[in-house]
Amino acid sequence: MMEPREAGQHVGAANGAQEDVAFNLIILSLTEGLGLGGLLGNGAVLWLLSSNVYRNPFAIYLLDVACADLIFLGCHMVAIIPDLLQGRLDFPGFVQTSLATLRFFCYIVGLSLLAAVSVEQCLAALFPAWYSCRRPRHLTTCVCALTWALCLLLHLLLSGACTQFFGEPSRHLCRTLWLVAAVLLALLCCTVCGASLMLLLRVERGPQRPPPRGFPGLILLTVLLFLFCGLPFGIYWLSRNLLWYIPHYFYHFSFLMAAVHCAAKPVIYFCLGSAQGRRLPLRLVLQRALGDEAELGAVRETSRRGLVDIAA
Repeated sequence: MMEPREAGQHVGAANGAQEDVAFNLIILSLTEGLGLGGLLGNGAVLWLLSSNVYRNPFAIYLLDVACADLIFLGCHMVAIIPDLLQGRLDFPGFVQTSLATLRFFCYIVGLSLLAAVSVEQCLAALFPAWYSCRRPRHLTTCVCALTWALCLLLHLLLSGACTQFFGEPSRHLCRTLWLVAAVLLALLCCTVCGASLMLLLRVERGPQRPPPRGFPGLILLTVLLFLFCGLPFGIYWLSRNLLWYIPHYFYHFSFLMAAVHCAAKPVIYFCLGSAQGRRLPLRLVLQRALGDEAELGAVRETSRRGLVDIAA
């Protein structure tokens, strides 16, 4: 016969397990909701930047980041469906592996692009004369293409060494490649933080003029968003594949923060580009976020002169 103390312990354990399940379901539901909002927001950014003939070197970075976040969120939302449905649906092993590797691929692409745009914006702030005169015309396009290509190469190497997509996996090579990915993640984080710190110091200690409201502020906010919301997903993924210790709660927490990271970027873009007391088209709001107030003023002045000429 079960003692009263033992019965109470079993009841307490069952209640704790039910509370954990309910908490995980809430976190996963929030992740799905944020993922859906992020898909809509990044889709709007992608459509506005790709359908607009206006071109800005930094707009190409935002276009690629939105594309990477869109793919990441799509895979992210699909990957957590089995956890959300609690065993009522399960994907085949190759589908789960494909979603996992594709998410990490898009994550590394987004972080690499953030590092590249942070460095380029830092150079533009520190050496404005050199940047405006000597900067290669197609630098941004080449950097983005090289980023996608190198991240795709790492993705294929990890898929070949750690999965059965291209034959028998190699445990030693797989661990070595994940260590390389960990070093790459650390280098990219240091680059992002260093470039952002220099940009912040330049903005604060520059000439006595109002600091730029557009793109530098956008970069600094995006970096802070990554450090607080995007970095936990990378730490979790590396810890899982390198067999490091992971707290039980960190699994769902990192997934929620990853959804927040991707979904909040379009909100930052449109909030920084919005004008107080005025309602602007989304295209103009996005251009203001890129720091194109002078360009927009010239466009408005040209349009106004054209209307005056037609009226005359």
